[in-house]
Amino acid sequence: MINPPKGIEFRREFEPDMKRMVQALKVVLEAPIVQSTQDSLTDKASVKEEPA
Repeated sequence: MINPPKGIEFRREFEPDMKRMVQALKVVLEAPIVQSTQDSLTDKASVKEEPA
């Protein structure tokens, strides 16, 4: 196991929170990337300006 730096203690009471954070991070990283509506609006605006 990795030894924490001096002065920092890993308490068992935080262990469930660490597991939840790791699980949430996995879900976020495995989720498909979705473009936000703001990005798509700016893309459409730039497409309209090109022919002009």
